[in-house]
Order: sequence, then C-alpha cells, then structure tokens
Amino acid sequence: MAEDDALTPQGLMRWIVCSLYVDEAIPRGGVLQWYWQLLTGVKLTQQQLVSLIDSTPGVYLDPPGCKRMNFRAVLEEPPQNFRGFIQEQEEGNPKDLVTPEVWEDIRGLLAQGGWPKITDPGYRNVSLAAWLQDQTEGLSGVTFGRLLQVTIVGSHNAKLLGLREGALVPYAESEEYERFANAEAGKPTGVKSNESYIKNWDDLYDSLRKLINDSPKYEIEISQLKLQCRAKLRKELSETVFGHFSLSRLLEDPRISEYIERSGDPITRPCITMRRSAKW
Repeated sequence: MAEDDALTPQGLMRWIVCSLYVDEAIPRGGVLQWYWQLLTGVKLTQQQLVSLIDSTPGVYLDPPGCKRMNFRAVLEEPPQNFRGFIQEQEEGNPKDLVTPEVWEDIRGLLAQGGWPKITDPGYRNVSLAAWLQDQTEGLSGVTFGRLLQVTIVGSHNAKLLGLREGALVPYAESEEYERFANAEAGKPTGVKSNESYIKNWDDLYDSLRKLINDSPKYEIEISQLKLQCRAKLRKELSETVFGHFSLSRLLEDPRISEYIERSGDPITRPCITMRRSAKW
C-alpha cells in the first residue's frame, strides 16, 4: 500500500482489513467499527462503515447489501502470509490455541480481572482481547485473532468468563455463577434484604393458584409471572430458591408441573394454567 493511500479513509480501511487478516481475525463489522474508532476516535455507523468498505479498492462486503453489522470485509487478494482465520475453526478447549506457558498467563489474568468494563456486545470480546495482548511479553506475540477466540470460547462454554451488568467479568464474579451458587444453596437471587420472596413449595403453590384464579382467562404469561408476583403479591419469585437456574426449569419441576400446565401459543405467548385434575 502506498504511503498516500494510507492517508485516505479507504487506505486506512484497507490497512485495517489487511492487519486483521494477518492477525487471524475475521474482519467482521463490529471488529472493524471498534478498530476504526481505536485509531481515529470516530465511531462509524453501520451505513458509514458499509459505504467506506464499498469504496475501498480491493475490498468487498460479504454478504453485499447487509443492513446490520453481521458482515465481513473480504480482500480480493489476501496477504502472502495469510494462514486462515482461527475463528473459523471448531470451538474447542481455549488452551489449545496457545502454548502452555501463555495459557497460564491468560488463565491467571482472566481469573484476576481488571480490564475495562465494556457493555457493548459488539466490543466486549474485542476490547478484552486487545487488553490481554498488552499485559505480558508472551501475550504480545500471540495474534489478536487467537486471543479473541480465547475470549469467545471462554465466554461460551469454558467457564472462564461471564457477564455482570452487561460487561465481561471473571466467571466467579458473574451473574451466572451467582445463580448457580444460589441454586445449589437454595438462596434467592436479586432480592434485596428488605424485600419478601416466595420461600418454599407451599408458598409457591399458593401464589400461583391465586394469580391464576385472579386472571381473566385463568392463565398467566410466563414472561409476566415474576412481574405479577411482585405487583400483586408483593413477593419476589426467584427460581434459585428451589434449586433451579432458570424459570423454565422451575416450571418443569415435577413438584410444580403436577399442578400446572402450559397454555397459550408456545412461541408467541407461552402461559401457565392450572391442571384440571390438580388437587391443590
């Protein structure tokens, strides 16, 4: 790329895409948006980003005419040292992406935390990968794409990372871990000390029966169940009290499904109602 090209928006965009190729990272819309803002301080809109890519020689959009950020920029001629995108490999154990020594560094850093708390879903993993790359000499030699894949796999199934108020955090600090721990201990989640909550199965039976009997159609939308418990009964419904991680799992528990059944449209309006044969 000529020096003059680098001074134009198209030249900079081509340089970013080439850099991501070399770094084994797919030039997806969110990554490109983050990279551009990192270098220029300007956050491009989806439309601006698409227009810039379309006007950049040697680069095209895949798929063309995309209305969202789920596209990638493709080089007509990849760099000679391009080895493929690590993210296109099957998700496995993240420690297989790096050497054992580097993995120990990553595992320690992810358990310790301390990175900037980013809540934008398009930037969370990208900014964490960039943060990791700056932490040790060993990590600085790992491609950005590999570190990005570590954070993605670590967020999905490796239990290295979780979310807290929309930001990535060490898994032990995440809302998911808290819910699992509370479910194992039979404790409520997200209930303040001055709030009442449904504490046992009998209380749950009575609460559901009252809500269902008081509803016009003798059924309750599952999405409204917790809100109705709070608004009408002045009680919080926390599934972790009953040893479950999710409300759907609680409603499938035989100790409650014996008394209630699903009703309404299972896709657009799933509800619960009393079983006609139930003996409360």
